[in-house]
Amino acid sequence: MNKIKAALRSRDFQAIAVLALISGLVYLPFVGQFGYFNDDWYLMYAAGAKGASVFHDIFSIDRPGRVLVMAPAYWLFGQNPLYYNLSAYFFRFLSAVGFYWLLGMLWSRRRMATASMATLFLIYPGFLSQPNAIDYQSHIVGLAAAMLSIACTVKAVLSEKISGKTVFFSLAILLGWFYLWQMEWYIGFEFLRWASVFVLVLRARDGTLFQKAWRTLHCAYPLIIVPAIFLFWRILLFKPERGATDVSLQLDQIFQSPLTTALRWLTTLLSDSLDVVLLAWGQPMSSLLNWIWSRDQLLLGLGLSMASVVVALFVLRQFEGPGENDEPNWRSEAFWLGTVGVIGGLLPVILVNRYVEFDSYSRYTLVSSASAVILLVSLVFSLQNSFSRKVILAGLVLVACLTHFANSQKAVQITNATRDFWWQVYWRVPQIAPRATLIANYAVGATEEDYFVWGPANLIYYPDGTKEKYVQPGVYAALLNRDTVTKVLVGKGQEFDNRRTIRTYKNYRNVLILTQPTVNSCVQVLDGGAPEYSRYENASIQIIGPNSNLDYILTDVPAPAPSPPTIVFGPEPEHDWCYYYQKATLARQRGDWDEILILGEDASSKDLAPVDLIEWMPFLQAYARAGDIDRLVELAPVVSSDPYIAQQACRNLGGIQDLAQSVLDVIDSQYCKE
Repeated sequence: MNKIKAALRSRDFQAIAVLALISGLVYLPFVGQFGYFNDDWYLMYAAGAKGASVFHDIFSIDRPGRVLVMAPAYWLFGQNPLYYNLSAYFFRFLSAVGFYWLLGMLWSRRRMATASMATLFLIYPGFLSQPNAIDYQSHIVGLAAAMLSIACTVKAVLSEKISGKTVFFSLAILLGWFYLWQMEWYIGFEFLRWASVFVLVLRARDGTLFQKAWRTLHCAYPLIIVPAIFLFWRILLFKPERGATDVSLQLDQIFQSPLTTALRWLTTLLSDSLDVVLLAWGQPMSSLLNWIWSRDQLLLGLGLSMASVVVALFVLRQFEGPGENDEPNWRSEAFWLGTVGVIGGLLPVILVNRYVEFDSYSRYTLVSSASAVILLVSLVFSLQNSFSRKVILAGLVLVACLTHFANSQKAVQITNATRDFWWQVYWRVPQIAPRATLIANYAVGATEEDYFVWGPANLIYYPDGTKEKYVQPGVYAALLNRDTVTKVLVGKGQEFDNRRTIRTYKNYRNVLILTQPTVNSCVQVLDGGAPEYSRYENASIQIIGPNSNLDYILTDVPAPAPSPPTIVFGPEPEHDWCYYYQKATLARQRGDWDEILILGEDASSKDLAPVDLIEWMPFLQAYARAGDIDRLVELAPVVSSDPYIAQQACRNLGGIQDLAQSVLDVIDSQYCKE
């Protein structure tokens, strides 16, 4: 019992407790509101259609070791994003514990500095893909394995007993192979490993730099087999099918234009080093703050961030005291260790022509982030004034926490907007004909790959795929970009794509366009025969709108698609205006004008009305056909307030056959004014 009490009062336990508390404040408040992002869509669709074994095929082309994480994760968590996010949080926390263990062995008496490093590493603001926990599960598990592997290496070097060395060297080797199998560019962690051992050797023996380097190899020589065997397999035995991960293909550039390539690499290295060490503590936050949309959100973010700062400063204060002035060379050791680790962590990324970019490629900061905080804290602690050090550390914690809060808000808003988009599609579309090609315009969040669209569509309409032996979705998608616009306009036919063994056949002649012009608009499914455009519509959508074919919406199928899975799309939203609009446009496609009148009456009784005025169109058409002059006159001032919408109303209503003259007179006088 006394040992347990002593352990609970120990500074190491306090440090780990504060890491758990701060990480909880930073990463957990909105974890239950994160959904699928980016590559999650095709990963979860493929696994849902064929089971966890599909990951063998998906990752065999570039990183086969990822199946060691993704297959067990899918067996445990299924398609529930919450569990992946909780798992990602746990392994992010575990990586910080491993890092803290490593730092404690390197500078055992610098508790305040090492606790600061571990805290800043845990909440490092340069990595923004934490909410994307399904696809980044391997990255974060690999990060924890790397930190523990390096810590085990240092523990083995410090161990005096053969049994201890054997155990910790064995763990370090196994964990080393494991993290390299997750991401090949994680080999940059080897620089931090060997630099850490070198720090120990520098203290222990005299001699030349070469002798110390040789001694470093001698102290930890079993670990040489980690990168050696991996590189032998990766370069000589494994043949990746993806060019971005083919080392020989990427390095060919140095032979084709050595000087130009070398200069580009050097410039990128300098720029990325600046990003990782310094700009990460400001640039991501400045670009993310616009995702905090309300005063209440801002106050909550500031509250959580200030709570993290208070906790961090309270615990760091407990670490001040005797021993803090020991190890006088620790700052120079930390500076050079951090410098080597930052450069070494970035080199494998840069040599294959990748770079750090916070919005899209923040993952490339992961390897260097640990070294970056070592370097940064060494600079902060070079200040003699204790108060100044605490102010700077508090500022860094505050910036990191606010960055992650804003990043969480972005993830929540994209999740909510995506779920709302596809619930509206479900209300509007009973079933999509097989082999249709969707083109979607999201109001929130970008569509960077076609599976951002066909993934959710197929989870609703074709969750089991269409082939027994391999993954083939029922409907496909094309990105909304200039290339797609051109191909649609020229009527380009079928394009085959085999992405990670998932086969799609997009066809630019079989297009169905789904668009949500603004966050205040409903999803609008365009009818190419009579397209209706919001004032806020994307110009590219207006160009290809006439090519959207409503025939790919099957309106009278015997078995409509089942309700979207709640685990992916959340519970069905409240039936607001957009529900009535979607049902009205569906009824219009069916020619059921009486149904639209009923829907309009129901919406009116609930005081529901559109923000985007183009959404009055199906109701206006129903009122005109029914001869409801009073309702047409009532809505005329609203619709006519926007001449662009009024012009479309004039054209569409005036084109209806067999209208009474009194109705035509109202249309002409109320909607067709200049």
